[in-house]
Amino acid sequence: MALNRTSLPRTAEAVALAELRDAIVRGDLAPGAPIRQSAAAEELGLSVIPVREALKTLAGEGIVTYVPQRGYTVTELSPDSVDGIFRIRELLEGEAEQTAAARLRPEDVAAMRSALNDQRAAVEAVDVAAVIAANRRFHFALLDRCDNEWLLRFVRQLWEALEPHRALSYRRAAAAGDPARADAILAEHEAIATAFDNDDAPAALDLLAEHRRGGRGDFHRLLNVSTPNP
Repeated sequence: MALNRTSLPRTAEAVALAELRDAIVRGDLAPGAPIRQSAAAEELGLSVIPVREALKTLAGEGIVTYVPQRGYTVTELSPDSVDGIFRIRELLEGEAEQTAAARLRPEDVAAMRSALNDQRAAVEAVDVAAVIAANRRFHFALLDRCDNEWLLRFVRQLWEALEPHRALSYRRAAAAGDPARADAILAEHEAIATAFDNDDAPAALDLLAEHRRGGRGDFHRLLNVSTPNP
């Protein structure tokens, strides 16, 4: 499961929550994967109680699913769920991006460029975890400038619900030796960063909206592959 112990002075539940969330977001725990409370607790050097409480929190966020007699699994999305998530992302991220774009500083654009360079290197190295991390840094270099923590809290939750599926999609593409979509995403990020470099926020916002629509299509294609025909 690739959980890591931590020496930070946090409560046991906070440690369990952070490590489980990171493992799910990285794709170490794939959609549908069971989460064994005792095994996770052993890996983290914790008792089962904080792990159980952390899983309850993640279930409340929709990232994991609890089924009586079966326990917890990483949430599997349906096409309708994807549409619902992207509709809310369109509303919330559109608002956050518009606010953030008006406040964007040169160092924020530099952070986007740095993340894009890291993403490009990770794509070349076929390092899925690094691709996902860099992709997230690219977008949140902008989103964090909206300076509305409540808005960002919900945006982050929506991202985390999608990340295990994103990881699965990237890994399948890498296994098939198909870099086309990864290269297309890099090109889209480059165009967004260039628009901000040129102080053309309206163009950047239009490109971000188009980029989001493309992401929605990616998830639908993944689900069509994942779901066998009846």
